[in-house]
Amino acid sequence: MFAHNVIVLLALALCSTTIVRGTETNGTNTFTEFAFGIISNKLQTLQKQLSEMEFAMKQTNEKQTTLLARLDQINIDHERMRKEIQQLASKKDLDLFMINSGINLRSVSFPSCKKNPSKRSGKYIMQPTEKDEPFLGYCEQTAYGGGWLVFQYRYDGSVDFYRNWTEYRNGFGSMDGEFWLGLEHLHRMTSAAKHELLVELKDFDGSYMYASYAEFAIGSEVDQYPLTKLGSYTGNANDSFNTLLLQGWI
Repeated sequence: MFAHNVIVLLALALCSTTIVRGTETNGTNTFTEFAFGIISNKLQTLQKQLSEMEFAMKQTNEKQTTLLARLDQINIDHERMRKEIQQLASKKDLDLFMINSGINLRSVSFPSCKKNPSKRSGKYIMQPTEKDEPFLGYCEQTAYGGGWLVFQYRYDGSVDFYRNWTEYRNGFGSMDGEFWLGLEHLHRMTSAAKHELLVELKDFDGSYMYASYAEFAIGSEVDQYPLTKLGSYTGNANDSFNTLLLQGWI
């Protein structure tokens, strides 16, 4: 009886062991399948995110390509317009340019040569304030640090400077040669912002002199365009302006 009982117990023990082992095997498979499912879902999520990123990058690249193409076209148009402006020489040319091109000159104008970002010397459309009519001016953008508006240029005597009041008010000559910008333009420029004055003198022997004034402004036509501001002087030429002021000429 004792021996039989032992056999039964052993048999039960073996059965129990077998059952327990069977349960452990099924649990391992279930855990593996569960873990694989999590990893698979994670991979699918990452794949979706990657696809979305690729699509977004593609759209961004397409937008950048479009913007670059527009920028190239703007640069081409700007350069073409710059060359057309360089062909202008007088107010009459500017009026014709405005009519033929159909553009708003205010959109391509600058309040001063100093605020003109270009480093090229040449002709530009100037507009001191939004209330002022644009006009053609010559900007010296390299000498003395650039940002200088040339309002008088004489070098060979080809233009007669013995003119009447109206011509000195409005300007005369050609910016492709000798010219006078005009007192009204000069008044509006110096009234809109602080300006310096630089006078350059060169002779045919190559001698060079200059006179620089830290501030410069002239009044309106109502007061006959008087010199209203003249700052401190530096240079190697005679201080003619202050001499004339002391003598009561200006």
